[in-house]
Amino acid sequence: MKNINLHSLSFIVLLTFSTGLLFSCGEKNKNQTSESTSNDSISTETTKETVETINPTEEYRTFVATLDTTQMSSSKEAAEKFQELYSNATPEQADEGFLVFNNLYNSLLINLGEQHFQDTEKTGDYEKYYSIAGIYNGYNDGKDASPEMLAYNKELASHGFGIGMEEGSTYFLQNRDFLKGYFYDRVSPAMKEYLVQKNKEAKEVFASDGGLIISPTRLAERVVWAEKFMKENPNFHPSLNEVIELDKKMYFNALVFGMDNTPLFDYQTKEIDPEFEKAYQIVTSSYSDTETAAIIKPYYEAIKNNNKAKQQEIIEKLRKEGEIYNY
Repeated sequence: MKNINLHSLSFIVLLTFSTGLLFSCGEKNKNQTSESTSNDSISTETTKETVETINPTEEYRTFVATLDTTQMSSSKEAAEKFQELYSNATPEQADEGFLVFNNLYNSLLINLGEQHFQDTEKTGDYEKYYSIAGIYNGYNDGKDASPEMLAYNKELASHGFGIGMEEGSTYFLQNRDFLKGYFYDRVSPAMKEYLVQKNKEAKEVFASDGGLIISPTRLAERVVWAEKFMKENPNFHPSLNEVIELDKKMYFNALVFGMDNTPLFDYQTKEIDPEFEKAYQIVTSSYSDTETAAIIKPYYEAIKNNNKAKQQEIIEKLRKEGEIYNY
């Protein structure tokens, strides 16, 4: 066995110690770096989470309050600001933002409608709007419109509006297709369902000139939709629930009585109109589990049995409960 030089042994011990120390320091630095990175990551995530959950509604409300409710451009400004402020908001926060926008949108409709009425009354130039009236509603293809009026209709649509017509008079309406690109992807599922349904109903005008335009079956489907929606979304926004309730009552009233030019009973034969009878049959069979069916079924039975007293009893009960208008 060779003798190990003391100097060499000292060097090996020192080298071993130094290597261990170096490794230890490296691990420590690595752990510190890792820990620092982890802390930074947590900090970043926390900051990100904080940013994402900040509710921008007060800022949005303040912005919308500065807009002119007599200028059509205000709707687009408000919609674009909504997209900017609510890009990282929760669906519930986006719902709040939509309600702020909706108040502006409704105010604009009233004010722009009044301006349109006054302008046409003053100039007497009604007919130039006929060529674009109803494009949103699908009963006018715009083929007879001049390039000037088509450009005007395009401008209206880009700000969420359009022109409708009733008994020869034109009026401003909300072109709710406008809402799709700005709100549908950000609001809650319940709000989106509401917006889709109300756009559908606005396009399919249900009545005009004292008569139904849609079928009684479509009318019944609207009543059933309103009933189911409110039942499935009991905490939906009160202001919009009020709209649903009013529309439901209006549709149900027409379903129970018909209208002057679309009566429930034929004026000559006094028999129930076949289209209304079809609607009643669909409600009582396809939607038998609804409150609407529970009301329509005994009413329809009374009609089939020609039991006038029972029909009147049901009508009075519906009036008392506020299901139909009290007149």
